[in-house]
Order: sequence, then structure tokens, then C-alpha cells
Amino acid sequence: MDGRPRTKEIVDPTYPLLEANRSVIESIRRETFTYGSPDVHKLDVYYPPFPGSDGLPPILAFFYGGGLVRGSRSSPPSYLVHNNLGAFFASRGILVVIPDYRLVPGITFPEGSEDVRDAIEWTIENVAEGDSNRVFLLGHSAGGVHLASYLLLPSLYRSSSAFGRVHGAILMGVPCEILPSRPQFYAIAQHYYGSAKKVSANHPLSLLRQAEDSQICSLPPIRNIMAGSEPRAIPTSMRTFARECRKRGGTVDEFILEGHDHLSPVLALSSGSGEDWGYDVVRWIMG
Repeated sequence: MDGRPRTKEIVDPTYPLLEANRSVIESIRRETFTYGSPDVHKLDVYYPPFPGSDGLPPILAFFYGGGLVRGSRSSPPSYLVHNNLGAFFASRGILVVIPDYRLVPGITFPEGSEDVRDAIEWTIENVAEGDSNRVFLLGHSAGGVHLASYLLLPSLYRSSSAFGRVHGAILMGVPCEILPSRPQFYAIAQHYYGSAKKVSANHPLSLLRQAEDSQICSLPPIRNIMAGSEPRAIPTSMRTFARECRKRGGTVDEFILEGHDHLSPVLALSSGSGEDWGYDVVRWIMG
């Protein structure tokens, strides 16, 4: 649709492509709410600018990445990163929710996934402008680790008010298996999970292997999205996750974003380049 992504410009830390579209991004109505007692428990809601033909719009909740230690629902200094994603989907008829969540060293497993649960439940109970029976979830990188764990831990998704309301989940560039081959991230993961042994026992691929077949069959359809250029461990683990999930009754589709790197798909939205995956997600959500 928009040709090969202009990846170098997309990931340029001055975000020239987003700056060129700042007025469009900022034209979308955005409101901030508190979804829990910790100070970090804030979320932004992006509202579609026009009424949908089928009543209330579907809801998309996005959980950003940041290596478990950084990230923001609206990233300084430009305050365009993640706003761009909210504006992109909202301008196409989807109500978007982007929560902040607690970060390492302030949390331990599974508190990141508990924040995912709390943000989704708050949205279902409080955002009357969206269809709480048509919820979709998107997690990028470390945010996807928390999202996948939320779906796979029996005490979270299946025990929450979101169970049965989530119609699809997207895992984008997610390290489904956390290995020592990425030493910096592995050290952070040991802090989050508690030890190397606990990392091995509780990363998403291990949780999938521990889950009952009935639990896997009850998961929403999953889309695994990988950039054409990712750290090697990410697509390897995502393909293993997809294969094992499908083997046990889950529904997982896989997509490769050629020309993109690990960061560029999220940064591409509202930039005018590399947005094809976003249009594809809109079609999927809108049915």
C-alpha cells in the first residue's frame, strides 16, 4: 500500500515523519484516566472522531515495549511516540487505550501482567464510548511478554471480566522465550522473575507448555507479527510459540513485516510510511 518502509527515517530519534504529521496526530481527542492506586496506573483513551455505522466502536488496548525497564504511554520529549499509534487506529474507527504499567526494578512477576489485567478490566467497566464486548489486545516486545503471560496465567485472563470479550490478541516482536543469549535483557528478566530458574519456568513459552489444553483452546485468536529484521531470538521463539500453540488447539497466524526492524512498526503508524500492517489490523478488527 505504501511501498517499502522508510525505516531509517521512521526510527530517527527526532521522528521527522511523525513531526510532519503532528497536527493530524494531535487532532484526535485524547483523555487521561487513572485505573489503579499506584501513581503509574494512568491510561490514555483515543476516541474515533466519527460515529461508527455499527454502533459503539471496538476497543484496542496497546501495551508498549521498553525492555521491562522503560516506556511511556506518551513518550518525551516529542510526545508523539505511542500517541501516533493511538491516533492511527482511532482515526479509523477503533477506540484505543494505552496504559502505563509498572517497571523493573519496582515490580516482580507477575505484576506486569496484573497491570495488563487491571487496565483491561478498568476499560471494560468504565469506557462507555467503546464496545466492551469487542476487545482486542496488542503487545509489543516486553509489553507483549506481559500480555502473553496475562493470557496464559489461569489466575488472570480466565478469571477476569475480559474472558470471552477479547476477540483477538496481537503479539508483535515478543521474546516468547527469554534466554541468556541476550545478556542485558536476561539480567533484567532475572530481576523481574526472581532468578534464572524462575525466568525459565515463567517466560511465555514455558507458560504455554504448562497450560491445560482446554485453556489454550479458550484463548482468543492470536496474531504473531515479526519484523523482517529482529534480534534472532525473537522470531525463533515466536515461531516455536505459534507451532506449539496450534498443535494444542490454539489459533495463531504469523506475519512478517519486510523492511521493518524491531522498533519501526510502532513508530511507522501516522508517519505515512510502513503503515501496511496497521491497515491490515484495522481490517481484521473491523471484520
